Amino acid sequence: KIRFLTLAVAMFIVVFPAHAEAPRTLTWDDLIPEGATLESPYKNLDLDQQVELEMLTSIRGQLAAGVINEVHPLFEDAREIEFKLKGEGIDVEAMIPKVRAFQAEIVRRNTLLAHTLDGETVRLPGYVLPLEFDGTSVEEFLLVPYVGACIHVPPPPINQTVIVHLKQSFRAKELYEPVWVTGKLTVKQATRALTLVDGTGDVTAGYSIQGTLVEPYKDKSGN
Repeated sequence: KIRFLTLAVAMFIVVFPAHAEAPRTLTWDDLIPEGATLESPYKNLDLDQQVELEMLTSIRGQLAAGVINEVHPLFEDAREIEFKLKGEGIDVEAMIPKVRAFQAEIVRRNTLLAHTLDGETVRLPGYVLPLEFDGTSVEEFLLVPYVGACIHVPPPPINQTVIVHLKQSFRAKELYEPVWVTGKLTVKQATRALTLVDGTGDVTAGYSIQGTLVEPYKDKSGN
C-alpha cells in the first residue's frame, strides 16, 4: 500500500554564522565505515539465477523455521527452482550457506556507524522528509539519500539515515526536496515517528545533524 505525505509549497533558508568552523563535505558513502571487501556469492551467476537462488534460500529458511510446510505451494516452487539450478550446473547445497552468510553480513554492516565523524561540522546533500512541522515550517526532518525512502520503499539502513534538527524553521517547496545541510554531526542511534496519511511508522537513524544551514541542492555544474 503506497503511503503519501503532503507538504505545502514554500522555501526558507537558515542563516549560517560567518565565524563557524569550515564544514567538511561528505558523501553518503562516508557514513559507512570502511571494511574488508565483501565477496559476493553471485559473481558467476546471471540475474535470473541470483533471484532464484535467493528465493530458494528464503523458502528453505521458512521451511526450517516452521513458517511453511511441505504441502505449501512455496515448497513445490522450491523443488522446481532447485531442479532448474542443478540442471544449470549450480551446486545448490554449497551455495545456500554462502548466500545466508552474505545476507547476514550485509545486515551487520548496515548497522555500523562512522564514529570518527562524531562532532565534526559537515555538509551533506540529501532529500528532505519532514518529521515535525507547523503549517509550512519544518523544525525537524530526515535527510535520506534517495527519493521515496521510508514511504514508497523500505527505509534506508541506519548508516544512511540522518535526523536534522533546526534552531530556525525550514520551509520546503516540495516533498523530497534536494538540499545541502550544514551543521554539527552526532553519531548516535535515534528513532523517530514518521507521520503518514494512514498512520505513523518508526524510522531509526544512526546520525543527527544540528543544522545551521539548509540550502537548495546544486551540483558542481550549478544545476
